Amino acid sequence: MAIDYAPYSQLFARAAAIVHQGGIGTTAQGLRSGRPTLIMPYSHDQPDNAARAERLGGSRTIARENYTIDRAVKELSALLANPSYAAKAAEVGRIVSAEDGVSLAYEAILSRLGRARVRPSLQS
Repeated sequence: MAIDYAPYSQLFARAAAIVHQGGIGTTAQGLRSGRPTLIMPYSHDQPDNAARAERLGGSRTIARENYTIDRAVKELSALLANPSYAAKAAEVGRIVSAEDGVSLAYEAILSRLGRARVRPSLQS
């Protein structure tokens, strides 16, 4: 199947596992989906994102220099064969899905600015 675009928010929750590069957006969508992930970080923030996802217990990582088809198959098989990865990923997914990140960020910014916590009206 080839398509121009499909939102991760609709695809990932239907997957048995997600293989990706570890970019922050993809990592966040992967965590939110509650599905185990296999990450092959490429550059920038991706190695840190992969390490954080792995520490949460629902992900495995392959270093870029060690990425081969055989290694990917082996790591993905290990990820799918061990139910603890799926359980941890589901637990993280519930937490991330329940979090109101926009409001938390808004409150944190206001707190750093020393301002009162007054929510703006979305109707204005």
